[in-house]
Amino acid sequence: MPVLAQRTVTAPAAVPKAGQRAGVPQTRELRRALLTAAAAATTVPELTSALSRRLELLLPHDGSTLTGLDPLTGVDCLHHEGGPVGGAGHEMPIALTHRGVVWGGLVLVRAGRPFTPAEIRRAERLGATLAVALRHFVAGKPLRPGRRGLFPGVVVIGPDDTIRGMTQTARTWLDEFVSEPARTQGDELPPLLWSITSFTRRTHSTALSRIPTCGGWVAVHAQPLGGPHGEIALTFQSAPASQLLPALFVWYGFTPRERAIVESLLGGLATKRIARLLGMSPHTVTGHLRSVYRKTGTSGREELVAGLRQ
Repeated sequence: MPVLAQRTVTAPAAVPKAGQRAGVPQTRELRRALLTAAAAATTVPELTSALSRRLELLLPHDGSTLTGLDPLTGVDCLHHEGGPVGGAGHEMPIALTHRGVVWGGLVLVRAGRPFTPAEIRRAERLGATLAVALRHFVAGKPLRPGRRGLFPGVVVIGPDDTIRGMTQTARTWLDEFVSEPARTQGDELPPLLWSITSFTRRTHSTALSRIPTCGGWVAVHAQPLGGPHGEIALTFQSAPASQLLPALFVWYGFTPRERAIVESLLGGLATKRIARLLGMSPHTVTGHLRSVYRKTGTSGREELVAGLRQ
């Protein structure tokens, strides 16, 4: 199953300005279209399809695979294969890198003629814009509370990477972030779970991914069960603040001062107490909080805290 391909196309840290050329100019209109599409998409399949449509004229292709990575652990946090990606074909991977952070990858697949050097150069120049679009898809949505009333779910993966068994709550969790076609393939492992499982097998360690869903953030742990059979347990639960905050700080682009204020806020401190603790004026703390509310799409302290405490 295709994932982020072996050959990596490294994206530049900045997007070329309008008018710079790589065979075809990358315009501000294309960047705007990609960001608008990411903001409008509500699911990962919708995002993959929307990005693919807007890239079609610039980089003709027959299928695509979009992968998003947890910015701290590098484990997949979203994955979708759009279009006929199976079978023979030529792959062109695009690393979605922006400001030193690898946010994921997009692999374009084309049957018949291979991708040309000019098309590869265009893809290199699109990597940063696509990374911003992916981040906008996640952090451009308002932060909302998760499924606190749902018990954790467990899936047991066999050494052949098939599902050996799962709890009933695990099925409910999977409905949050695995598309319907992937859930209807019997004991076959959906691509996202396969990627997380593969990470654990490859590193021989516990993997952690924080997955954004319409119902809040889900923490997925993968860990070997031990013994000779090579089974792996995947555990799903609402992401606790201790695990969620470090990733959210990166996704939403919090400044160091905003991070310190939010952490103090979760400790139940009032604005004046936070100001004294951090050596700021209450006015400055309030200004930073307004920035946090704007970035997270929350209306105030209560809504922010509810979203952080999944």
